[in-house]
Amino acid sequence: MPTKIKGTTGIDKVEAGIAISSISGNTIIDSTGSLTIPVGTTAQRPGSPTTGMTRVNSTNNVLEYYDGTKWRETGDAPYDIEYLVVAGGGGGAGGFGGIGGGGGGAGGYIDSSVLAISGTSYSLTVGSGGAGAGGTSGTVGTSGSNSTFSTLATAIGGGGAASFNGGSSLSGGSGGGGTYNTQPAGSGTAGQGFAGGAGTAVASGYGGGGGGGALNQGVAGSGTAGGTGGQGINWKSIGTYYADGGGGGVVNNIAPSTGGSGTGGAGASGGPSGGTIDNGGNATANRGSGGGGGANNGGAGGNGSGGVVIIRYPGSQRGTGGTITSAGGYTYHTFTTSGTFTG
Repeated sequence: MPTKIKGTTGIDKVEAGIAISSISGNTIIDSTGSLTIPVGTTAQRPGSPTTGMTRVNSTNNVLEYYDGTKWRETGDAPYDIEYLVVAGGGGGAGGFGGIGGGGGGAGGYIDSSVLAISGTSYSLTVGSGGAGAGGTSGTVGTSGSNSTFSTLATAIGGGGAASFNGGSSLSGGSGGGGTYNTQPAGSGTAGQGFAGGAGTAVASGYGGGGGGGALNQGVAGSGTAGGTGGQGINWKSIGTYYADGGGGGVVNNIAPSTGGSGTGGAGASGGPSGGTIDNGGNATANRGSGGGGGANNGGAGGNGSGGVVIIRYPGSQRGTGGTITSAGGYTYHTFTTSGTFTG
């Protein structure tokens, strides 16, 4: 049975002046009044504290407790945060020789959670997007750079796509799409993204493959279309997509391909072979998406976009750093440049 301490009118009351050094087992304080606990300055804290000690610190005017390692304020307890880390997207391939280039691969993404320690700082980096390749033979789009959240997560930059005769498209968080007469598309990183789609071997529209995305592989190019980029992630279903693959370019006035869920660069659609030059579309800023493939003789690949780090937790603001917003009962910290989140 738990020990019950009643109010001053109870028959089991603790008489004034009787010191109780300890009470074993569960305890119920059956009263509508109050409980007075020790009050003292910081200097008057117990010299050898044990876990669970609680007191009012009159120096800071706060309720504090000892967690086994240090004294903490009651509002200073660790709390759960969710985070998204997206690396920079890769650049699309240029068009050359009357063909369409492959789309750039999306930056890798990591979606996880951790118990944040109040007052602790977590440094983070936001990766930049890769530049698209020029519309000349043998060029390769630049891969995006990595994004990190402290030592907890490293998202790998998306792979750039290779232009005509440029060899293999690059691997990364997601791989760059293939181009006609190149080696295979780039591979993705397990748990972070997917491979790019292959370039076509059909000498008609010369469609480049779409770059890989967060949720699936880029679509292969064909004689009638450039490949669509792999789909990005709608993080926590808040309606914003990240890590889309870039669309592959195509020629002969065929409708251009799209970049994943719409944030990857669209693939270019050039005129007949040897005709209109068309550059691939750039990815939407700070979504970690790949650039679109260029088309025809000299159409440059689109640029991949920089990554992002987002941290959220339920309730009102507790941490600092980044752009702070509130929605749906959560506080969000969004970083589009490198910085520090402090719990």
